[in-house]
Parts: sequence; structure tokens; C-alpha cells
Amino acid sequence: MPVIDYLDADVAYLLGMLVARGELLASENVYRIIVHFPKGALLAQGEITQFDTDREIRLGMEKIRERLAELLGVDIRTVDAGESWDLVARMTRNTMAWRNINMLLANRTSFPYFEIPEVFFEEDTPLDFKREFVRGYADVAGNIRPANRDQAGRHRVRLDILNYPTNWQTPVRLCLLLQDQLGISVPLITWGHPNLGRQWREHQLNVYSEEFLGVGFYFDYKQAALEELANLNLSRFPHRVRGCPGARRRGIRKIPDPDEQNAERLPPELLGKHFDAYWQICRALGCPRRPSPGAQLELIAEE
Repeated sequence: MPVIDYLDADVAYLLGMLVARGELLASENVYRIIVHFPKGALLAQGEITQFDTDREIRLGMEKIRERLAELLGVDIRTVDAGESWDLVARMTRNTMAWRNINMLLANRTSFPYFEIPEVFFEEDTPLDFKREFVRGYADVAGNIRPANRDQAGRHRVRLDILNYPTNWQTPVRLCLLLQDQLGISVPLITWGHPNLGRQWREHQLNVYSEEFLGVGFYFDYKQAALEELANLNLSRFPHRVRGCPGARRRGIRKIPDPDEQNAERLPPELLGKHFDAYWQICRALGCPRRPSPGAQLELIAEE
């Protein structure tokens, strides 16, 4: 049976949340699906719109809890875990839903090891499923607020990927899913790499708000903030932002860093290599995008 037969919009949404911050735990006939919502990512702001954040988070978490309960056919608890709000689904049988999710995530057990399933890059997979995967990811690990704006004041959504040696492919794959599958521009990836001055901080995809309208949030208040900031961008900036063409002109040459040799933090593709620009890291990790022949490469500031 083709993998697509195990997928629908609700499963895609759950997979997005799991790849962002999820766990699959099994022991002694108890099977748990846990999604961690970092409290920092649940904050949303507009320039004008203000929210009763606590109330909106409770409403949004309940909305998602009910959606997952319908999908999985089990009760789901919402747990205050200190730095995160967690949704915890508990099953006492090895159900078909549990087996399907494990199959789609290649039997891996937690987000530092999960990969974006290949089915989301297949031509026959409906765009709505691809969009729901990114929406699930963004609801958990994306934030929208004026502090994310660029130097020109253009507002952005930030998608975070925590920095583990096992998941450096995730930013590239997420970027390709947005640009190549959904037609949403991603100007650059801000890597948590010592050559780029961020040491081992999280990786970031910064997507301009008007572009991210093509995905949106399932949380109503995050969606309201997105729409406000997207409309401000459209009123202030007449030109659409270009996506990454696969290479840029190099800026300042980076100083070599001893952590280029850090085998505990870097994957084999990057170990022992020096980089002067974000796209060189993307290319080393397998990004297939290349500038059009004869295109004049532009320089973009890295943050």
C-alpha cells in the first residue's frame, strides 16, 4: 500500500508537530505520543492587536487537543511542564494509528532524530497535506511578533529548529518544502554554526509574514497577529521578497573557528569544513537549489 494511503490532513498536522517537538514513547503496553509546545513560541504580538495570552493559549490548546483526540481515538491530557505546555496521548494497545505514525517517522522516537517524511516531497501528495505539516510545525516551533522584523522593519515569522548533531538536515528539508512544494519564499537559513557567529544556538527559518499567509497558524490568536503584520508588510513594501536562489555573493570572510572540528556537535557533512555564508552550509547538507544560469548574484545580510 502506498505511503500516501496512510496520510490525511490531520495526520500531516500531527507529524509536523512531532517533527518540531514530539516524542513517541512505548513501554510495558503503554504507548504515549507527546508534543511539547515551548511557552516562548506560544507568545504572539501584533503592532496594534493585543491578546489575553493565557486565555488564547488555553483555547488554542483545547482546539488542538480535540482535533488529535478525534484522530487518535483516545483521551489527551494538557500538562503544564514548566517551560512548555504538553499534549500527552496515552494508549494501552498497539493501535493502527500508533503503527502508522511510527512507520511514517521511520520508527524513530523523538524530535532530535525525526526527519520530514519523504511523502511530503512527492508530486502526488496533496498540497493541503504539505501545508498542514508546516502548519503543525509552526504551531509548535514558530512565533510571530514585531521583534522578528528585519533591519528594514519588514515583519517575519520565525521557525526554530533546535540544534542537535542528528537533525541538521531538517532546516534544509523544511526550506525545500516551503519553497519548492508550497511556493513560499525563504530568503535564508540562519544557522547555529560557529562560523556564522551563533555558536550552537537554534537554527532559524525567517519567513516574511505575507509569504507565511500561504500556511498560517491553527491557533486563532497567532493567525490574527500574522494577518495584521502581513497586511502592514504589504502596505509598506511593494515588492515581493525573493527566495534563496541557492547561492549569494559572499560578504565578509569568516574567521576559522576551532569548533569546525567539533565531532560532538557537527554532522559528518560539515565536520572539519569552513563556511563563509549560510548557503554553503545548505549546499554541504545537500540543498539542490542553484541560481539560474547567468543570474547576477546578490548579497544578503546574515543575522
